[in-house]
Amino acid sequence: MASPQPDTARRQPRFHVTALDIGTQVIKALVVKKEAGEAIVLGVGRAEQGPGNLDPAVPPDLETVVEGCHTALEAAEDMAEVIPTRLVIGIGGTRVRVVSTSGSKVRGRMNDRISQRELEDQVESIQRRALRDAQAKMQEEAAYRGEQLRLVHSSITSARVDGQPILDPLKYQGQKLDLTVFNTFTTEDHIAAIEEIAQALDLELLETVAEPYAVARLASTPEVLERGAIFIDIGARTTTITLVRGGVLESARMFELGGRAFTRKLAHDLDLSLPLAESLKLRHSGGLLGGEEKARVRRAMGESAEVLAQGVALVLHELAQGSSLPAHVGLCGGGSLLPEILEQLSVLRWTDYLPFLQQPRFLRLGPDHLSAVHDTTGLLTSAADVTPMGLAYQAAAEIEAPPAAGPTWEEMLQRVTGLIRR
Repeated sequence: MASPQPDTARRQPRFHVTALDIGTQVIKALVVKKEAGEAIVLGVGRAEQGPGNLDPAVPPDLETVVEGCHTALEAAEDMAEVIPTRLVIGIGGTRVRVVSTSGSKVRGRMNDRISQRELEDQVESIQRRALRDAQAKMQEEAAYRGEQLRLVHSSITSARVDGQPILDPLKYQGQKLDLTVFNTFTTEDHIAAIEEIAQALDLELLETVAEPYAVARLASTPEVLERGAIFIDIGARTTTITLVRGGVLESARMFELGGRAFTRKLAHDLDLSLPLAESLKLRHSGGLLGGEEKARVRRAMGESAEVLAQGVALVLHELAQGSSLPAHVGLCGGGSLLPEILEQLSVLRWTDYLPFLQQPRFLRLGPDHLSAVHDTTGLLTSAADVTPMGLAYQAAAEIEAPPAAGPTWEEMLQRVTGLIRR
């Protein structure tokens, strides 16, 4: 990585964190600091990487991935003029399982404040149940190869005492404590690869964060939480659908269909090489085509967009579980820049076959919708930047606060999560 310079900012790396998004096609690194509750992006770096890296079907070429991470990190560090020593890495794809699990406990000593031990025991019980359920569901899948899941990230998304929502259970007393915990699991070999990357970069891995969680946390304003939302992140290889309902990030599902499938379709229909088809697709996404060329690309992309919309419908049917779905739908990821995807999703009569109370409204998210992250570089400009911005938001949350009088709720959660990982 870049060599330190003798200025004040570079001598204070503990006040900065790097967020790293290792995408199938592009690696993105953001150097972040926290100021007045906002995540401030000081540097952005990108590196292209070839197909197959961190692909579940192909042994990952970690050396190539690490080289790309170095390139992106150096660019971000040079721009920010600071070299963070700590790192937050996003994880996604079909080997990641994310789910909210709720649990209730009737307390015997209702007049006593909820203790740290009580809270730890209840969270641990919820996490273990969630792990068993996630492992059982994975074993039902046709592609299951005997892999074991590991808990990598956990967050309490809802807490109630005697039915009343609260922010910190440790400050309350009462008879019944209800918790909802959002857990992220992935396979042992996948998290081992992430840890190996962090070690090769010689950085402290603060946290691995599920990308759907990061996006939903960043985009879920109080208004969005109140009415609910669906987020669709279309990456190069996978599409991820996340449901926020009842003020809680409920769950997310991924399926293997993303931007590269559109590229392959274009290459097949127009008899092009994959690099030429990718270039043509990107020009089309940017509105740079015209005439017959645009018409031919639209035909190919329209057919693929219809298939993707059908995949979205199947996943939403699973996530709905018979309850109504929120009408606010935000799209992000590089694949969402294809106009045919937004068009196809918007024209379907969703209320005919899914429990929407009204026709959903589809919006392509961009940095201008994400007020909790402030970009000083001017380089975060599109829906493709939303996921790394979500990771930047999470990274800023990891920057040290002034010492507390005792263990914080977050510290307790990290300790219990560490126990479950063993």
